[in-house]
Amino acid sequence: MKFQSLRFKINAAITLACLIVALFFGAVFSFFEAHRREVRIQEIRLLLSTVFEQKRDEIANEIFARQEEALKISMQNLLQVKGITEIAVHDTDGNPLFSTDHALDRILTSKERSALTSEASFGRTEILGRSHAEYATAIEVIGERVGFIRMFYDLEELDMESLRAFWMFVALLVSTLFVMSFLLNKLLHRFVLRPTTMLGEAIARLQNGELGGQIPQLSADEIGRVAMAFNDLSAMLEEQHRALLASMETRQKYARELEQANKVLEQLNARLEDMVQERTAELLKSNEQLRTEMNERIKADRARVELEERLARSQKMEALGLLAGGVAHDLNNVLSGTVSYPDLLLMELPEDSPLRKPLRTIRDSGQKAAAIVQDLLTLARRGVMSMETLDLNEQIIHDYLGSPEHLHLVTQHPDTRIELRLDENLLKIKGSPVHLRKTLMNLVINAMEAQPQGGRITITTQNTFVERPIEGYDAVSIGDYVVLRVEDDGVGIEQQDLKRIFEPFYSKKVMGRSGTGLGMAVVWGTVQDHRGYINVHSSPGRGSSFELYFPVTREEVSPEGQSLCVDDYLGRGELVLVVDDLGSQREIASQILKRLRYTVVTASSGEEALEFLRYNSCDLVLLDMIMEPGMDGLETYRQIIEIHPGQRAVIASGFAENDHVRDALSLGVSQYIRKPYTIENLGLGIAKALARQRS
Repeated sequence: MKFQSLRFKINAAITLACLIVALFFGAVFSFFEAHRREVRIQEIRLLLSTVFEQKRDEIANEIFARQEEALKISMQNLLQVKGITEIAVHDTDGNPLFSTDHALDRILTSKERSALTSEASFGRTEILGRSHAEYATAIEVIGERVGFIRMFYDLEELDMESLRAFWMFVALLVSTLFVMSFLLNKLLHRFVLRPTTMLGEAIARLQNGELGGQIPQLSADEIGRVAMAFNDLSAMLEEQHRALLASMETRQKYARELEQANKVLEQLNARLEDMVQERTAELLKSNEQLRTEMNERIKADRARVELEERLARSQKMEALGLLAGGVAHDLNNVLSGTVSYPDLLLMELPEDSPLRKPLRTIRDSGQKAAAIVQDLLTLARRGVMSMETLDLNEQIIHDYLGSPEHLHLVTQHPDTRIELRLDENLLKIKGSPVHLRKTLMNLVINAMEAQPQGGRITITTQNTFVERPIEGYDAVSIGDYVVLRVEDDGVGIEQQDLKRIFEPFYSKKVMGRSGTGLGMAVVWGTVQDHRGYINVHSSPGRGSSFELYFPVTREEVSPEGQSLCVDDYLGRGELVLVVDDLGSQREIASQILKRLRYTVVTASSGEEALEFLRYNSCDLVLLDMIMEPGMDGLETYRQIIEIHPGQRAVIASGFAENDHVRDALSLGVSQYIRKPYTIENLGLGIAKALARQRS
């Protein structure tokens, strides 16, 4: 074997010696190179800290005074320093104020800000695949922290210097070792390997039957004496071999014939085994294909049944949604009198009137009925219109838990406790506060009623990144989501009921006592309107868990509005044209607007309104969205602005036809008001539209 040859051993010894020399000089080089690199890194850190100290007061004053242009100029001056390629400045909350690259636009965490407040940090980082040294520290002025700065020094030149030094060292070392190994190989080959190789080749020829071979006299040393002994042995073996050839010839002939027969038999056996294995493989492949086809057919049948069930449920929900939408529209028109007239009467009655309490009861009952109508609108997928940026923890969960509705619910279930596990760094979502609070309320009510003897309800929020389909959905939009999870330790849900819990009016409770049968349907509709997903886990006796996924938004939370009194939205005698196909609605709107000091003219159709505006003008038009027969509100407004371009208008409807409302708003409609009318929503809508006109 070549690993046992003398040449291999000699070469291995030479290689080992070269390797030891290389390791020694490599260690020396690495030590000095590491020392040189560390000195260079410290120089870079000193440079960055010195540059920052020279500009610190100037930068701090610019941040403190909010001088953005001056700050940009200061940053550009810092970038003139050789080696400094990237800079990022953050305010005291970690939000980016300035950066030279979008890759640096990230919010500093509280942990990072706390660390930078204590002392400056310096380390190595990667920016767009390039190595940089990062120097980060807090920016202070007169002892007060005003922000943070991160400066990045390009280390590519330093890395190239190290790389060039390394390759120069490697080239020099390799050249030296090559020359040394070459000379040693030449000497050893001349005096050791060549004689030894010739002797080995002669012995190999002797082993191959070349008897009588002789080796020339190589030297007088030990190798030469071995060669002479070999020559004598070779001559003796040749003589003995000639004597044996005759007696062995016949025996060798029979042996060759027997060997040939054995080879033929082995070939036949091998061919037979190959044929058996080939046939067995074909049978196994056929069985596997048959099994695969059967499994695929079973999966296809299951998928078909599931799709048929989904289609049936979808058609049922669509039909119920259409029915609910129409009923909600009519009910809103009916409820207008119940909600609006009590407000008007209460404004006229003295404070000590005995009629105030009955009128408030009538108004509150109407508002409760309007809330049920809102559930029907949600079911019809026409309920979510105004979307705003929300903090789910503060504006939905804490707001609901402090509401009178929840406090009343707690008094009915005193043995049930609520445990909160809310993510402090929860991202914001864009949604409807009313529908989200109603969704949370429905989930909490169901959780409490699932634990009649008391128990625990856990409300959890967290951020998550969804990249795989959620159970029950074939596909999802990949991205960041906020998860709202409501868990209970109650009786759970039977498996056959899980597929139906979101159907309207499907309930195991006594209808009329625990609700309207729309609670979970409202939850489902709200999640769909918010482009979210819902996942349910439940088993009998082990409680239930509802997970709601809502897409994240990067917008800021909308400021909360302040409640206003009637005097804040009184009119100034402006002329308002009320257009509605229902006389009761025209009467209600007219009474409210007159009470708010507006001049009112009415029209019972879009055609009548157009006829009036051809010869007259008004300050604002209040349009009903749905009018039958004849033109609807959208078409009426299109023709109005042909007569009076820029005419201000407010759209009103019993439910939100999203596409029509968006089209009307895009044409110039100022506001959208949902029926039934109240003094506040109608007064504020009209006042805002007129305020925009005046501005």
